[in-house]
Amino acid sequence: MASQVRHIRLTDRIDGRPRSGRAGRALSAGSAPGRPWEDARMMPEPGATSHPLDRHRDPSDAAFVRGLAAEVAARYGGELTRMRRANGYSNATWVGDGIAVRIAHTPVGMVREAALVRALPREVAHPEILGEGVAEGHGWIVTAEVHGENLYEAWPTLTPVEQRQAIQQLWARAQIVHDASPSLKTHVAAHGGFVPSTLGDAAASAGRAGAALGLSDTRQSRLHEIIEGYFRAASLVEQVVDHGDLALMNALWDGEVVALLDFEFAVLGPVEIDLCRLVYEACVSVEGEYVDSEAGAAALEIAAHHMDPIHGRALIRGAAVLDQLRDLDIWLTQGGGEDWNPGRLLTDLIDDEGGYLAPLLG
Repeated sequence: MASQVRHIRLTDRIDGRPRSGRAGRALSAGSAPGRPWEDARMMPEPGATSHPLDRHRDPSDAAFVRGLAAEVAARYGGELTRMRRANGYSNATWVGDGIAVRIAHTPVGMVREAALVRALPREVAHPEILGEGVAEGHGWIVTAEVHGENLYEAWPTLTPVEQRQAIQQLWARAQIVHDASPSLKTHVAAHGGFVPSTLGDAAASAGRAGAALGLSDTRQSRLHEIIEGYFRAASLVEQVVDHGDLALMNALWDGEVVALLDFEFAVLGPVEIDLCRLVYEACVSVEGEYVDSEAGAAALEIAAHHMDPIHGRALIRGAAVLDQLRDLDIWLTQGGGEDWNPGRLLTDLIDDEGGYLAPLLG
């Protein structure tokens, strides 16, 4: 019986135009051994090992994505084995050889994100997109490598003053995007990331959380009240293009914040979507504990100044709850664990004081 050969089809675009030459060519998984486009489900690239970021993923799926990334990197002069793996959950990213390759773990496209990034004001300093496309349904983007260190990784080495400045500069980059919303809003949807498309979807997530955490009837009722309050207020305030995941790991640091990255979760909505993430990043430790710091004080000051004067409290609390519900869904999918438990943060947000948002809710 003739052996079945699985084909990986890569299509890509450069500067918004279809790439000529190899674009769209079917690359045989049964081609000469050692080629980067070999079917990684069957044969990972030589020397490849499981990365800690993939510990909750099926090894064959992770190897397959790594194989696709190797092919994409090669087309832009990169060699994946020389590149370093960067932080990220929904996408796998490698940086080095003058480029950064980001590829979706699941079959989703990145066309909308690429269009948004190309429309961003240059002051945002997002790395230049060199190309984008789809490989076996997995969207990918290649950008120019920017000198700097991931802010999340640099954070422990920064002084308190530098951390405060980093939070202020991170917000300044986000504000540039907010201010450009009239020209950017056609590139984003009104839901995405941790913001569900409907109140019903949010309520379903809350129901799963209540069952998983064993919430009392009182807490469960309060959880639904907070979510309903968010959806009621969201349509009553100005809508801006939010980054949607304004996290330390989505910025680069080189003595200052030099770039804002990864707009895959950009969404049109209240500014409190970005504010709640900023406060979380500055005020909550890796262990999920509230941290009193200069950076936290800066984030709280920013939030207090930019929250809607009437609906801001309901919106920032609701956005924070939706954020933790999304994280809880991820955590439950991974089988739980004590190293990271968003359930603790969620229950704190539901309680009267409001957890890490307490200084803004009093």
